Amino acid sequence: MVPEFDSLSGSTENSKKITKTYCLDFDSKTIIGHVDGRKAIEQAIRKILDTKRYAFEIYDWNYGSQISELIGTNMLTAQMLIEEYIEDALLTDDRIERIENFTIEKEMNKMSIKFDAVTNLGIISVETEADI
Repeated sequence: MVPEFDSLSGSTENSKKITKTYCLDFDSKTIIGHVDGRKAIEQAIRKILDTKRYAFEIYDWNYGSQISELIGTNMLTAQMLIEEYIEDALLTDDRIERIENFTIEKEMNKMSIKFDAVTNLGIISVETEADI
């Protein structure tokens, strides 16, 4: 196994993937220290889903989601595509193995979405919303 270098702490790890990253406070839009493990994966899920794919040059074209493209489509089309868009966005993170147990509730022009992300650190239940 090739050691991985953690640029935040300056150490190497041989037995596990490094997940330590900056901790984002999404409400105040500030960095508040560091986070790792399960919390880092939870933060990555939120950040991926909240980032519009192709909109920011800092990210490669596989980063982010296309959920915002569903705005203005009819609910039936959005419902058929939302699961695919979420899986496509999240499975680019190698810590996430699969997405399962999707449930969708529709209200006017909004969808409430729940699913489980099966990760290398266990199952993470996710709840999010999408404007349609």
